[in-house]
Amino acid sequence: MALQWRVRLLGAAIIRAVPPYARMSDATRRRLNSRSGPRWVGEVLSGRPDPGASVAEVVIPGPAGGIPALTYRPVGVDGSLPLLVVLHGGGFVFGHRSMTAWLSSHLATRVGAVAVAPGYRLAPEFPFPTPGEDCYAVAAWAAEHAADLGADAGRLAVVGESAGATLAAVVTLLARERGGPDVCAQALAQGAFDLRPGAPMMIPQAAWPFGRAADAPDTVAAYLGTDGDPQDPLVSPQLADHAGLPPAFVLTADHDYLREDGERYAVALRAAGVPVEHLHLVDSPHGVLSFPGWCAAAVPALDRMAAFLRRELAVLP
Repeated sequence: MALQWRVRLLGAAIIRAVPPYARMSDATRRRLNSRSGPRWVGEVLSGRPDPGASVAEVVIPGPAGGIPALTYRPVGVDGSLPLLVVLHGGGFVFGHRSMTAWLSSHLATRVGAVAVAPGYRLAPEFPFPTPGEDCYAVAAWAAEHAADLGADAGRLAVVGESAGATLAAVVTLLARERGGPDVCAQALAQGAFDLRPGAPMMIPQAAWPFGRAADAPDTVAAYLGTDGDPQDPLVSPQLADHAGLPPAFVLTADHDYLREDGERYAVALRAAGVPVEHLHLVDSPHGVLSFPGWCAAAVPALDRMAAFLRRELAVLP
């Protein structure tokens, strides 16, 4: 299927503006991760946050110090709300807590939930297992401090896009292994779930917008560092035992080099008895939820994800 011209134009501009990871200087990478520049530029690219959600900054105790995070809560809604941990993408080497402002704020209002969006540590300075351990620490803290957030620890979900979806899957595995927190649902948008050298995402077959597929081996190598093993289920969740994991919403798109990863993960979850809602988008690129002003499918996809989370996090009679 064909992409809209504006999506192709934006994708080409991003690819032109951002050099390949292997040729990128540390200074350039840090600048890209600093979120410097006028706020309106980010909003043009990534959408305006929902004005119906209040936002606050918080620092969460992590394995090696504070993890900065943003919290979103629907304005004027009282009571104990569901709790979402929303993890940004960026190939494990890029990203900032504010990258999910559109997604987190709109999920907060559509689901009627408190959303916590952390800025977890990134490779190559902090390779595996640091990003996943940071995200797990955030989920555990959010559950423990749910009452302070005006939320219900018994209605916790993890949400992620791209590398954030990978880490959301890792959080559910760690929560099961460590006996908590109790994760009730997982929403995984366009994640990478198999990081082995021969996996589909590591052998790009075409040029894709919004994600230089040829960068995958380099960013994965940075994420693995010296201790990461692609055969480890906490690196490649596709290889995990999926029994007993929470219900999942899996989002894939046709113009995405991670499409097959999402499809295979949905099949593996279903085979283990996990309830799965799989939404596949046509005429859509990687990172569709990060470019709502450009991708026509972003808002309908958000609505489907929100409906899934409302259903799974509803208070039972």
